[in-house]
Amino acid sequence: MRTRTFGKQGWPVSEIGHGLWGVGGWTGSDDDESITAIRRAADLGCTFFDTALAYGQGKSEQLLGRALGARASSVRIATKIPPKNLKWPALSSYALDEVFPADHIRACTETSLTNLGMSAVDLQAEKLGHYVSTE
Repeated sequence: MRTRTFGKQGWPVSEIGHGLWGVGGWTGSDDDESITAIRRAADLGCTFFDTALAYGQGKSEQLLGRALGARASSVRIATKIPPKNLKWPALSSYALDEVFPADHIRACTETSLTNLGMSAVDLQAEKLGHYVSTE
């Protein structure tokens, strides 16, 4: 698998990443097949996995954590925080402190870490798609 440098962090990540929206159960996915697919992707050199707390109410994060286990430290994981008002797409008229207040960000972060079975995550973004390094 070829790699590219990821943004300003300079991390080498696989050119092909694994998105996990579908494994959250919204597509009639099968958990065992999803775990097998995640593990297979990692075996083939995929080093970037993208998930979100909103994907299946945290289910995709949980499956990713189960699938990767100890291997999670050798890949980059990105997750996203849903807006507190749960309205997509976000509008510029929404006040930032109503959509992403600090206590909401903290609570979502803790939930995501629990779901993933990790003490830290590489990248975290608001559900608007702007990634922020957590290092």
